[in-house]
Amino acid sequence: MKYLKKYGSTVILLIILAILFVPSWRISFQGWFQGLWMSDIEFNTSSADPLAPATQLWNLTNMDGEESLFSTYNDKPIILSFWATWCPSCRAELAQLKSLQEEFKNKIHFIAVSEESIETIEQSKLADKYDFLYTTSYFPKDFAIKFYPTLCIINKEITLSRFEGAGEIVTDNNRAFLNNLIENK
Repeated sequence: MKYLKKYGSTVILLIILAILFVPSWRISFQGWFQGLWMSDIEFNTSSADPLAPATQLWNLTNMDGEESLFSTYNDKPIILSFWATWCPSCRAELAQLKSLQEEFKNKIHFIAVSEESIETIEQSKLADKYDFLYTTSYFPKDFAIKFYPTLCIINKEITLSRFEGAGEIVTDNNRAFLNNLIENK
């Protein structure tokens, strides 16, 4: 106990310095820390904007290098996240999406898409945790991406909601909203 009192603050300081100076640790820590303080985002039907036909031809590539058109996901509601590996808020949101994905299983498509390369995403080690990561060469204009992360909820080719910035999305209200989407698909 005497040793802990004498050197405890030094050990804590060294741990903090290591986290700050190792970029991959810093980003992971920031994402985790931001996840602790996120305010709630409430899913709602804030718009009913149809997607342009060109958006259905948007090409997505999964982490195995397999390509698919966005239109292949029209059979279920979609939670679509635009993110980047360097964005701590995005990492916090990915953890939230994973939690919802585990709860809703195959009833909703979860797509988190980045303009970064497969190699960059794999180097971040995020592909080891999340099986819903995709890459693309561009973001369609329909989504008007200005901030990371941006989250869109899409049902029947219509964007129902759009949120900029990370927030707590695993809430009872959001679960009810998603269940309603599933039932009315």
